[in-house]
Amino acid sequence: MKYLMLSLLFVLPAAANAQTVNGSVDAAFAVGKWKESHEGVSLFCVHVTTQEDVSKGDSSGACFLTEAQASAKDSVTVSTNTFAVTNWDEHTLTAVTEFYADKNGDQTSKSSPGAVKFVFRLVLDFETHQMTKFVEPSNGNTRGYHLVDQ
Repeated sequence: MKYLMLSLLFVLPAAANAQTVNGSVDAAFAVGKWKESHEGVSLFCVHVTTQEDVSKGDSSGACFLTEAQASAKDSVTVSTNTFAVTNWDEHTLTAVTEFYADKNGDQTSKSSPGAVKFVFRLVLDFETHQMTKFVEPSNGNTRGYHLVDQ
């Protein structure tokens, strides 16, 4: 895993201008930036069980989404979230994660006063090479984020 992360550090910056989405039933990845927020994005999705379980169709998938935003000169905020794959076939991948945030947008517990539940849903289309992130707060007003076109 350490070597995978090191290789991503060297490959992703060069590929970040490519706005690429690729995948199959074996693995998926995307790099680029969101049109709406201009945050840099890197995503990779893998099966998290043994090769034998994958061949039987008994595997789980996980996606790791890293987003980077420059807020000031020489100041970058980087966040990584893990998503559970809910659907994955040769055409598309859907993955979901959820958390609670306070009124300032900081992550908090479900029992915290005023906590709002957020569901993040990633949808990758391997045929059109597109990725969309839907941010669904429990109070409505779903937002969609799309990678900048190639």
